[in-house]
This record gives sequence, structure tokens and C-alpha cells, in this order.
Amino acid sequence: MFLSAPPPSLLQPTVGDIKAETARVWAGRDATKRLGAHLAPWTDSTAADGAPMVSARVLGQHAEEAMRLFANGLDPLGPVERCPLVDYSEPGVVALTWRRAGVWVRLWATDTAPVTQAPTPLVMPARVAPLPSGRLLYRRNNRPTTTKEN
Repeated sequence: MFLSAPPPSLLQPTVGDIKAETARVWAGRDATKRLGAHLAPWTDSTAADGAPMVSARVLGQHAEEAMRLFANGLDPLGPVERCPLVDYSEPGVVALTWRRAGVWVRLWATDTAPVTQAPTPLVMPARVAPLPSGRLLYRRNNRPTTTKEN
């Protein structure tokens, strides 16, 4: 007699499992607690490659730092297909993206880095003409040549 195969949820985590596990690991990290960053509600969408994508906004004063510390220790989430990448391609948004079990996971926050303007070139002061003095600026070496006639 053959046993039936286990349900797919036991073989591979579902989208809900990935959201719950990511939220659990985020809440359990001391760094995210210390920085006061928390996750907003999740949104589901489809990525450009057709795979499911879950996204959550990171809220808090130090959201970018919390995402960086979270990405450095993603091992408890299990095997990931794509390593976490920090994405700055969207203006004003910093995103941390990775892929696990065929699902793209994206945590994002607004970019709080100050916009720096291009430095203005220094204006050199005008050269000040020297005050006239009784000396000449250069020595006179141009004496007339004298030739002796014998």
C-alpha cells in the first residue's frame, strides 16, 4: 500500500508562511527592537517575472539601519534563492529584496538621507597688485657689452 504525498504546504512554504516567518524574525531581532522599526501591513502583488511578491513598508526613525542589520542576519529564514539586495533605483525609496521559495520578499522604507547639492566652485580672489616701492622688480643684467680695441 502506497502512502499519499504530503500536502504542498509541508514541502514548500506558502506566501502566507513566508510573510509570517519574515514578520516573526523581524520582531524577534534585538536590533530592530532597539531602533524602534516595525513592519506595516503586507501587500501582495506580482513581480516582473510573474512570481508572487509580498511587500511591507518599514516604519520608524531608523528604518534604513534596521533593514541593513536585518539583511546581515537572514540565515534564520532558511534557504534563500536570491541573496538580499539593497535597491536604490526608485527615487526616495530604499528597498531590501530577496527571493525565497519562489516568492519575492520586499521590505522598503523612504530614503531619509539628505539630498546633497553639488559643491559650488571656490571663487579665487582677484590678484592684488603690489604697492610701488623704490626697488625695481628685476635686476639689470643687460649691460652694454664693451669690446676692447688694441
